[in-house]
Amino acid sequence: MDNHYQPLGWLLCLFFFIPSIGFGQDPLNRSVQVSMEIQENPLQFNFSWDWDWSAGGYTIYRKSPEEQVWGDAIGVLPFGATEFSDGNVEAGRPYEYAFYKKEFEDIVTTIEVPVNETLVFTIENQYGDGICCNFGFGFYEVEVCGVKMAQGSDFGFIKRDTLVVCDNGSATETLTLTIHPDMQVNNTWWRINTLAGVELASSGPPGTLLDERPKYGYILAGKDLPATEYRGSVLLLVDDVYTAPLASEIRQLERDMTADGWRVIRREAKRSDAVEAVRDKVRSADMLYPDLKMVYLLGHIPVPYSGNIYPDGHSENHWGAWPADVYYGDTDGIWTDNLVANISAQFPETHNVPGDGKFDQSGIPSEVELAVGRVDLTNMPAFGLDDVELTRRYLQKAHLFKTGQRTAKRRALVDDNLNVVLGAPAASGWRNFAPMFTADSVSALDYFSTMKNESYLWSYGAGGGTHHSADGIGTTEDFANETLKNIFTMMLGSQFGDWDNEDNFLRAPLASPSWTLTNCWAGNPPYTFHKMAMGEPIGYGLLATQNATENDYYPGPALVHTSLMGDPTLRLHYAKMPNSFELETTNVSIELDWDAPENGNTEGYYIYRRDTLSDEFVRLNNDPVFETHYSDMLPPDGTHTYMVRSIVLEHSGSGTYHNLSLGTIGWAGFNIIDGVENTEFESKVSVFPNPTDGKIFIDYPIEWGSVNIELLDIDGRRVLKNKMNIAGWLDIGNMQFKKGICLIKIINDKGGVLDIKKIMVR
Repeated sequence: MDNHYQPLGWLLCLFFFIPSIGFGQDPLNRSVQVSMEIQENPLQFNFSWDWDWSAGGYTIYRKSPEEQVWGDAIGVLPFGATEFSDGNVEAGRPYEYAFYKKEFEDIVTTIEVPVNETLVFTIENQYGDGICCNFGFGFYEVEVCGVKMAQGSDFGFIKRDTLVVCDNGSATETLTLTIHPDMQVNNTWWRINTLAGVELASSGPPGTLLDERPKYGYILAGKDLPATEYRGSVLLLVDDVYTAPLASEIRQLERDMTADGWRVIRREAKRSDAVEAVRDKVRSADMLYPDLKMVYLLGHIPVPYSGNIYPDGHSENHWGAWPADVYYGDTDGIWTDNLVANISAQFPETHNVPGDGKFDQSGIPSEVELAVGRVDLTNMPAFGLDDVELTRRYLQKAHLFKTGQRTAKRRALVDDNLNVVLGAPAASGWRNFAPMFTADSVSALDYFSTMKNESYLWSYGAGGGTHHSADGIGTTEDFANETLKNIFTMMLGSQFGDWDNEDNFLRAPLASPSWTLTNCWAGNPPYTFHKMAMGEPIGYGLLATQNATENDYYPGPALVHTSLMGDPTLRLHYAKMPNSFELETTNVSIELDWDAPENGNTEGYYIYRRDTLSDEFVRLNNDPVFETHYSDMLPPDGTHTYMVRSIVLEHSGSGTYHNLSLGTIGWAGFNIIDGVENTEFESKVSVFPNPTDGKIFIDYPIEWGSVNIELLDIDGRRVLKNKMNIAGWLDIGNMQFKKGICLIKIINDKGGVLDIKKIMVR
């Protein structure tokens, strides 16, 4: 934003401290609730959003998900626009879009000031937190005569700078004021006076917006994106108190993550460990497994504290160190403990002094490599169970959701009782939910009374808070006494974002009998979860939030309190799993049979095998198998783990993608024996012509009587099953299957494999 002022006389300053709440500043209008529909022929992405009277226009950007900057705009739309189309797209490729009503930009003001004068620049903040470092990392700079004469950021309530204007031979000199704002752009104002008190320029009365707040929305769009089969490694760091009493549930957790494509690395930690020792465990795993993506903290893993912050706005009693699990995800950042000295907070946990084991850093010191999620249900007496039993309940309800046994309706709810306070935090709900479900499926409703009776996949709640409550939402006791039908939630309110305390409200949904599996203190900063609509785990949304900059998701860098309560590997959509998995070993194969999932809309199955000496599953079939049977012919000697995953084409407010269920897993052994080529009946069986263009003659001993003939394609899929009473012709020329090397299996009435022949089908 550029402003230009000519010399002004003095202006009457109105000293009132009421934040300006103008049209378009509420959380809904801070969001572009964009979703996408696919036009098939020609392929085109059609984006739409609700009409918004507050928008001056829209600027649209596109990039690949891997890129970190948006680049040049691909579209500029006028006021009143509600649609945008992009035909320069391909099926199977993801594209990320940004829709800005108001972009993130510096506020640059130029003022013509008299030469050879001494001026006073004054900048004030209503709440005493300057423009850094609790609601973003803002700063200001004043340049005159080519010299930077003033700068600042964390100036508290007021700061004055003296400016000496040079004599350039003209009547005036250009002064340039640059403000890089934080999230609270209506809480700061400035003025420039002569020493005699004459006001030359100002931003207006206190409470006047320095600039419109950023207004935007993001969407990861695509058509028929490929399935993600292997997700990388996840470190499961388990509180050793749980090792014995939760052994069964933790094994189930490991199986579920393995079945979702993760390699699970398990380690244990003691509650008495130093946070540095725990971080060393994480860093060691990161060195051993270069594809490590996430860290799942299960239990009361030691809690890092860091910073000199009050992101809930309460400098009077909540200024100091906050819990900072991001410390474990930042594997190479430098964290110090020798600078901050602040014991002003009400609770000693927030005090931070040199050498106390709490770190100095308020902002995350370097790019975060690993997404860290925590399930810590200790110190929650309101729920009437100890932390072992609360954790058991959490793991059980997570298993129900991941395996498709518990589903919530694909829609979202927003219960906002803060409006623009703390930077319109509920925009984190409106902005993220539309790409997941479309704007029509996002509603402003009461949190508890609605979700006691109706299911919602996502929710957002905000209200004035304590450690145990949020006004207009509820209390920790409410969560203890009610069962809400909601899987993912976000919340914001005073105090409870500092979550390491008794009966904390942020952790309460996870401890409750409710379906809820994740929570985060979202709004400062805004969280970035839109990619979940296309299958990404929630942990990647946390990582994007923690690493956000003005080049991508704003307002970056995030403060150290930015965290996730819950399993970081959780996804939005879980397809129904195959069931009744049975494996049978024959003398030449391992036969796999399963039942199709009920009401699963399955498009086929992928079959995987993990051999004795391997820790990775390898897919056996190139293309999906459509039958509920697969033959693994002549596998290697040893014990093998097999996994079958169903495939569905998932639809969301962002497009379509292929989604894999958790795998149904079974085990079978195979011992290499003399093959059928050396058996007594081998010379009695022949299949010709070979190669063939269609018809084949199968000749076998008449004494075998009636046999079953199975044809398996190169991927091991059974494409034909036919009964033969005597030797004869079999016509496969008109069948639709993958041509190439195929197998003919001859099976007796008892299911025994009599012979296997290879043929080439052209």
